Amino acid sequence: MSTPEPIPNPEVKYTQIFINNEWVNSVSGKTFPTINPYTGEKICDVQEGDKADIDVAVKAAREAFALGSPWRRMDASKRGLLLNKFADLMMRDRVYLAVSYFSEFSIFEKAPV
Repeated sequence: MSTPEPIPNPEVKYTQIFINNEWVNSVSGKTFPTINPYTGEKICDVQEGDKADIDVAVKAAREAFALGSPWRRMDASKRGLLLNKFADLMMRDRVYLAVSYFSEFSIFEKAPV
């Protein structure tokens, strides 16, 4: 099995932090550059999460799993359908995910030094 070709200019759909089923800016507003490991070039700036963002995410997660929450009240078969949908989306994007993963670990072989 061969490794898929790297994606030199990946499409960027989101640059925010995903918390509580929403894309949000970091509390601090700070960003950092994301570098394409294949080319060594900047892809884009993404939100930089820190302790304040973790606190927001943990609070949202606790609320999501609290007794009486929509997730806890949801029928197990519906939760299963959502998890299967997630798996289907990962399968749909498996080449992109694999290329991103393999490109990251081959940076020293292919990226300019």
